[in-house]
Amino acid sequence: MVENNFVIFGLSYTFVFITFIVGLWLSQYFNSPRLFHFIAIVSSISMVFIPVSLKLQSPSFTLNTQLAFVVSGLSIMFSLKFFELAFSYKWKYTRQMPLKLAALYIISLPRMPESEEKLSELSRQNARREGIFSTLRGIRQFIVLGTLFYLIPLEWLTVTSSSFSPIFRFSRYGLCSIILYLSIDSITSFGFGIYSVIFNLHMRSVFPAFPFASTSLREFWSYRWNMLIQSSLHLISFVAIPTLIDPIIPMNQTTKAFFAFTLSGVVHEYMLWFVYGIWSGTYMIFFLLHALLVLLEITIKLPIKPNTLKGKIMGWMWTIGVMFITLPLFFDPIIEAGIGAPDIK
Repeated sequence: MVENNFVIFGLSYTFVFITFIVGLWLSQYFNSPRLFHFIAIVSSISMVFIPVSLKLQSPSFTLNTQLAFVVSGLSIMFSLKFFELAFSYKWKYTRQMPLKLAALYIISLPRMPESEEKLSELSRQNARREGIFSTLRGIRQFIVLGTLFYLIPLEWLTVTSSSFSPIFRFSRYGLCSIILYLSIDSITSFGFGIYSVIFNLHMRSVFPAFPFASTSLREFWSYRWNMLIQSSLHLISFVAIPTLIDPIIPMNQTTKAFFAFTLSGVVHEYMLWFVYGIWSGTYMIFFLLHALLVLLEITIKLPIKPNTLKGKIMGWMWTIGVMFITLPLFFDPIIEAGIGAPDIK
């Protein structure tokens, strides 16, 4: 049954994906940005509601936890990419976009080149050597992750937080953060590396710098953590949505930033609900709280003296301290739901 449901998802996603690409081609042929916008909106909504409808309507619906995360993650990624491609770039640029590159961008590229010139450069570059190194990085991260899971008993990761003393509880939060980082980095580095080798395309790293060396929350969220989703959230919040509603309701930079964090909270709540059937609300609190703290950093100009060793150490301590204090909001819903839960129904 798990395999059958996964096949259904694959076929459904493929149909929506092909519909979107064909819609882009028709829009380019007829020079109709309105048609492309309509198809993008329908495709984005379809990607989110395909798994929702199957879960709600099918009494035999079941997926193991890993596949459920994959399905919900793909739904969100494709939905954001469709919307982003339609509303974050000028139609003159999108109309000239090769369909092959548009398809690859939706599947894997963290961000589309900003201009036609960079688009042309992208197709002429030699990125296969870079792809080989990325693939090797992914394999290395897989090995490190596998070693951690071998050394750490699964029960230690799934026992409720109230069963631990504060020291062990926060140690587990730190370990869960490392596991999350390694999981995302290993999969994306390996996958992007394969894409680079096959299609000779530069894939921007999902983690351009080690995230746990951040000296501010702003640096962590804007430059170091998961650029794959961050790029889409940034373009949608700072470009696409303002383009649509600015004539009615102007958005300043603070409002755009809050919208990005809010959208991130909704994405995580959606994934938690799909995988475990829980809408906790704690992800919304987590991301909105971080939005306020980032605004505080900007207001009081943290970190103080960022170019000095003392300033960097103080900034790092602030960032790590905030993370450890707020991580229960992020990890406890998953831990309480059961990280190792085999199925969802």
